Amino acid sequence: MDIYNIFTSRIPADIDYFDPRKKKLITFLNPHSYTLAFNNPELFERFDVIAPDGILLVLALNWIKAAAFKIRRFSCDMTSIVPFVFKVALENKLSVFFLGADAQSIDETVTVFKSNYPELNIVGYQNGYFPGREERQELIYSLVLSNPDIIFIGMGTILQETMAIDLKVAGYTGAIYTCGGFLHQTRKEINFYPELIDKLNLRFFYRLVKEEGFFKRSIKTYPEFCFLIIRKFFSFK
Repeated sequence: MDIYNIFTSRIPADIDYFDPRKKKLITFLNPHSYTLAFNNPELFERFDVIAPDGILLVLALNWIKAAAFKIRRFSCDMTSIVPFVFKVALENKLSVFFLGADAQSIDETVTVFKSNYPELNIVGYQNGYFPGREERQELIYSLVLSNPDIIFIGMGTILQETMAIDLKVAGYTGAIYTCGGFLHQTRKEINFYPELIDKLNLRFFYRLVKEEGFFKRSIKTYPEFCFLIIRKFFSFK
């Protein structure tokens, strides 16, 4: 099974799929991460939900009629599913752990979360950089033992999906959301994107300006994504 078939068989129809009480293993693909997932389909096959993140990806998938319903954008950030997940967590007193970003960024981001969601039960957090495999494994054992209801993992595609799978294999039973750069983006304020930028779906261009290295990464992978999608479209003809 290739990544396209895995992906399209796990696209959520609505936001209820992201309810943390369902204890799902959830990740997201944008054009950049799609190209990485293309070479690692067996990893993504183990996720319960794979959500399309990015307007270009959503347009492409709807263009080739990848699902029986109209596909919507879902992203693990404050413009999309995170407010919903936090709301459910608050209403049901669910515990949350954040893993990812560098040490300074995760400290700042959790401070922002606590300021904007003072009642959110944040039981811990850690940066996504490990001195070695032993320290990584120690964290996995610790999270399996404490078993927070929700874990957000922002370590970049492949690394974060691998960590999510390793947690599940080790015995973690809660909900996991991979979140890419979200934990880094939120270190200054709760809303990374200005309201108008979000409303006009200009988030990609905003990141080109705001995020160092984003342009260099995108100029390499976005054309590759377009090639993969166009090739898939013509394979249906």
